[in-house]
Amino acid sequence: VYQYGAWRKVKIPSYFPDVPPLARVTGEQFGWRIVYAGPDRALDTADDVHVLNDFHVPVNQDVVLLLESREVLHSLYFPHLRLKQDAVPGLTIRVWFRALKEGTYDLVCAELCGWGHYKMKGRLVVESEEAWRDWRAERARDQNRAAAEAP
Repeated sequence: VYQYGAWRKVKIPSYFPDVPPLARVTGEQFGWRIVYAGPDRALDTADDVHVLNDFHVPVNQDVVLLLESREVLHSLYFPHLRLKQDAVPGLTIRVWFRALKEGTYDLVCAELCGWGHYKMKGRLVVESEEAWRDWRAERARDQNRAAAEAP
């Protein structure tokens, strides 16, 4: 009972911050596939930005993400934020956090998910909102250029 207040703030969706999901993070053998909502702030639209193992977030802002797994159990773990959440195939799990200090941190899988588990290492980059918007815009330009050049 003592810790219920803290638990409900981070685990019960009705207590989550009222912000749209910033991204969908999908664990797969063997990496983290991250899809960011584009300027329309909606996932699964044409302006989404796709990256692998490179999760960028703005500092001092509530971040809500949708966590999924493609094929086996994974566990999203940001050790420096003390955030760990299992990803279960077939489920979409809402997770939220607020990073308070700019920097580059570990993004790892804390669940033995197969022979290539050791490859499930990415990075979390916490940066100013301006730097984050610039990064996302640059990724979108790179993605659009690659799509235009594809045969």
